[in-house]
Amino acid sequence: MTLQPDTDINNNTDVDNSTRQQQLENWLQQVFVDQTFVLDSLPGDASARQYHRIQLFDNTSSDDTPMARYIVMDSADEQEAMQQFVNVTKLMTPAVNVPDLIAQDMAQGFLVLQDFGAIEFAHLLVDAPIDKVNDCYQLAMNTLVELQKTPVQIACVEHELPDYDSAMLNREMDLFRDWFIPYIGVSLDEKLWENLKSALINDILTQPQVVVHRDYHSRNLMQDQADHSRLGVIDFQDAVIGAYTYDLVSLVRDAYVEWPENQVSSWVYDFWQLQQQAMLPTANSAEQFEHDLNVMGVQRHLKVLGIFIRLSERDGKNRYLADIPKVMRDLVFELDWLAEQGSDAMKQAILPFNQWLKNSVLPAYQDKFAL
Repeated sequence: MTLQPDTDINNNTDVDNSTRQQQLENWLQQVFVDQTFVLDSLPGDASARQYHRIQLFDNTSSDDTPMARYIVMDSADEQEAMQQFVNVTKLMTPAVNVPDLIAQDMAQGFLVLQDFGAIEFAHLLVDAPIDKVNDCYQLAMNTLVELQKTPVQIACVEHELPDYDSAMLNREMDLFRDWFIPYIGVSLDEKLWENLKSALINDILTQPQVVVHRDYHSRNLMQDQADHSRLGVIDFQDAVIGAYTYDLVSLVRDAYVEWPENQVSSWVYDFWQLQQQAMLPTANSAEQFEHDLNVMGVQRHLKVLGIFIRLSERDGKNRYLADIPKVMRDLVFELDWLAEQGSDAMKQAILPFNQWLKNSVLPAYQDKFAL
């Protein structure tokens, strides 16, 4: 067998990385016995996991076309996350198009997975006419409905998915306090902050509960190269049991793709109708569903603002700073919507926080990002 690794994964002279790569190569030789392969590194995501694409070739043929392609996951420091990935894969496989597991070594932290290809959902939207864009979102929403049909009891009992509980919701929002607020150099009124979080959490926990992907957006949905009529779903190992609006707001108010709010509102209404048609638990009215979605959106976007700063400051992944203005626009829209149309309980928490955000946070944010 001849191994031809991509030079990008060999140019780090760190001993640990070199040893780790040798372990991976040795394992792949055992998985693909007597087969020639090329291993190419893929760009990293927000986690510590590393991904590679492996191409297999026929030793007996002069044809240089690969016989097969797979994705290799290297999760050296995240074995628990890898086990959860396998666990959630088994849960989601009957419902949605998640990667087939080809080979695994849980002890070393290696997986070989089906390769959906290189075309992300986001790529399908570039310069596409609006009818094509709408077709893509309808497909993504129908896929999400199928996921939400997964019985919560099975997800909890047989696959041990955790609850998206008050502690997790609170911890995620505190990323805004701990990372974003210090980054822009303002002080946070703790009473306003605690009141806002309490109102959001109380509302979110009353929403219908479903299986939540937790990162359902344009970079985690793929065009399946083997079947273009289906979306491949990836990066789902953090799935939980949580609010029925979480994945939809991740999709339609994506940090990486922006659409006019009237278009977003149309998709939100479409999804509410899809839930009704599928006889899923949902709001009694489109207005209540939009209210629930905006409440969930505030929680998510507070979290994302904190995460993007943490990725830059702690992990050196500065590329996420470019996505912060989109996330901030979404947060401001949701707060304004709830300040005007939210429930009475929600308005009591939203109005003073929103005023503080506009008076203190937005000017400092705009100065920091030179907007």
